[in-house]
Amino acid sequence: MGKNTVAVIVTFNRLDALKVTLDNTLKQAFYKVVIVNNCSTDGTGDWLDGLDENRLIITHCKENQGSAGGFRWGFVYAAEKLQDANWLVCFDDDAYPEKGMLEAFQAIDIAEDVGGVAAAVYLPSGQISEMNRPSLNPFWHVRTLFSTIVQGRQGFHIDDAAYVSKLPREVDASSFVGFFVRLSLIRERQINLPRAELFIYADDVIFALEMRKACFKHLFVPTLKFRHDCQTLIEHRDVYYPLWRVYYTFRNRLEMYRVTAGIFFPAVLLVKIPEWLFNVRYYKANERPQFLKIATKAIWDGLRRNYSLKHEQVAALGNPPG
Repeated sequence: MGKNTVAVIVTFNRLDALKVTLDNTLKQAFYKVVIVNNCSTDGTGDWLDGLDENRLIITHCKENQGSAGGFRWGFVYAAEKLQDANWLVCFDDDAYPEKGMLEAFQAIDIAEDVGGVAAAVYLPSGQISEMNRPSLNPFWHVRTLFSTIVQGRQGFHIDDAAYVSKLPREVDASSFVGFFVRLSLIRERQINLPRAELFIYADDVIFALEMRKACFKHLFVPTLKFRHDCQTLIEHRDVYYPLWRVYYTFRNRLEMYRVTAGIFFPAVLLVKIPEWLFNVRYYKANERPQFLKIATKAIWDGLRRNYSLKHEQVAALGNPPG
């Protein structure tokens, strides 16, 4: 059976980037391309409505539901409405598949116990995109745990050699850029959907980990290549602008560590919470009080698993005091 593959792209106020993404996406033989427009205000909606392409499926959301909510909607649509589709691949509006990517995916023989496939993601410069580097869960692998204790982040993320190799390898988590999902698992409710209440950040890692916990493999395939023009992190440090992004980062990471660490979650808190708060040193002096206020609110809500704040309320946390 062939792999009818649906591309799911979530967009919000990045029309110029979306034009590049969609141009590169439509050059490849995707079965359908689902665009979730998260209530953009920069002319994205009008531009999308003016396109004439029978493979395009465009949804205009009434409110910004974040990438997590957007991907959830796209996953559900692909699974329920596109019954002839076997796989979906999701990515942001500032990312796109490199030439020949889909053809390479079609050529792979994927075992039935594989639920997800992760592509190799690069920056426009050709460097590996660090925020999209797949990883292992150190709490599931003893050797990886020791490597993490010694090396930190490098200990549980795949190394550069894995990108050079042409051989797939098993991983536990990857980002929603070049993330392939077997649609039958969603249709048969064998795996969970992305968690819309997270809005942004960590929804992809949690989705992948829960798929692994459902006993489906996740493969990193280095011959599948994406480009991602990501500018969120500054010098690969935990610094986020606008400041309201700090809230989603820390709140959602707590949920991610619940899934990752299991019974070791309390021990992780003792390490991570001081580490996060110490990131205050990376911000300007006049930003530090506000950073600490947002960070403590995020940690408190994350510990209580409180996801009730609307995005407008979260965004207001980042407004200058006064």
